[in-house]
Amino acid sequence: MPAENTARTRLLDAMIDAIWERSYGSVSVDSICERADVRKGSFYHFFKSKAALAAAALDHLWETRSQPSLEEIFSPTRPPLQRFEKLIEFWHEKSLECLREKGRVLGCPYFNIGAETAGGEPELAAKVSSILDRYQAYLEATLHEAKARGEVDLTDPAETAACLFSLIEGCSTQARIHNDPERVRHFAGAFSRMIGADLKPELQDQLADA
Repeated sequence: MPAENTARTRLLDAMIDAIWERSYGSVSVDSICERADVRKGSFYHFFKSKAALAAAALDHLWETRSQPSLEEIFSPTRPPLQRFEKLIEFWHEKSLECLREKGRVLGCPYFNIGAETAGGEPELAAKVSSILDRYQAYLEATLHEAKARGEVDLTDPAETAACLFSLIEGCSTQARIHNDPERVRHFAGAFSRMIGADLKPELQDQLADA
């Protein structure tokens, strides 16, 4: 059982990294097996198709990386506006880290995969949509709390959360297109204006060797 779990996890991690660095369409079952160091027969023991692996990999990414990070960023022990500052810092730091480790800024894996598969893999696109809705819910809940505390004056926190999320994803995609992590830095000011509060995230300077 431990060996099976290890092989399955390697497939999940390999799938996420491969389609994030390249694209869903360019990745084959053979290349994933090679990357994960797993035999093709073992692949089909765990997953019936590439799409099934991709859907499971997205859940794995959410459960092991994204959700724990968001739970820390949006901790109720942190005041609402500080949560937004931490979120902006997180996106900028991850973009710099990606450039250093991968050689390119890769943007948001969920958004990248969802945009590519929306027309051809409806079940996979639905999985991405569900995860992005969960992500956006953190923004909405924090805006409601900030409004209740009198820290922001918003008519519709849900609509504002949707706009903020679009802003984040748009800047992240621009950073990928231009291979420029500073494109993520740009959304800090717009984020502040959209919620009507002065946010002051601590953004790192781009390292010379990045």
